[in-house]
Amino acid sequence: MNNITVFVNFIQVLFSIMNSVQEIISKVMTDKGFRHKYEVAEYFGVTPQALSTWLTNGKIPSKHILKVRSEIQPAHIPTHIDPTVEDKKTVIDYLINENVYLKNEIAQLKGKIHQIQSDQHKDDLIERINARSLFIAGRLSDGMITEVSGNWLGAMGYETTDLVGHRYDEDFIHPDEYKRTKRHQENIQKSTAVKESRFSTIQRWRNGETGDYVMLSMVWHIDVENDRVDIIAKPIDTFFDGNTGSMN
Repeated sequence: MNNITVFVNFIQVLFSIMNSVQEIISKVMTDKGFRHKYEVAEYFGVTPQALSTWLTNGKIPSKHILKVRSEIQPAHIPTHIDPTVEDKKTVIDYLINENVYLKNEIAQLKGKIHQIQSDQHKDDLIERINARSLFIAGRLSDGMITEVSGNWLGAMGYETTDLVGHRYDEDFIHPDEYKRTKRHQENIQKSTAVKESRFSTIQRWRNGETGDYVMLSMVWHIDVENDRVDIIAKPIDTFFDGNTGSMN
């Protein structure tokens, strides 16, 4: 017996049981002139919730059936028929199958939710990293900054116009870092073999608003032939005293 057949049989049994109870309740309402189910509940001396339970379970307690039979013509009261063993087995089989199916569905949904949350976490992490990234480009020959992007104002206290059109040695970079950068720049320019260079470093750049030095993690890409330097930087959130080089 497939799931569809089981389901159909289950519904048929369920409706048969519920219709029998509903028929008795409807007969009481008609005979007594009741318009609401709570009046039927009062007639039986039970709560409306109990009446709903009868409909759900498909069975009215015997003492209440006797009350109806004693006050309403027996010919109009259908005899309560208990479900057969086969009917009960059909219902049980259906519920077991549904239980297994729902458990599998829940397991699959949990897996999908975990995957979505994992992907969302990765996306959020990438967005946070990108949101804090700073980009700066310029010329290798003279150190002139030609373009910037990213939140330089929020991270370092510089407007775009504070950087573009200026040389990187105009008090942006810590003197110690400047010496090393200048030396590296000169070595690359003197070399006839190096056409391209890429390296990572950490430099201290002055915050334009506070005057404190901020450590920047940087990745440099130098294109010698096109006289271009591209830098991606991220603040490490550690401030240094510009004079001593020590952490505040």
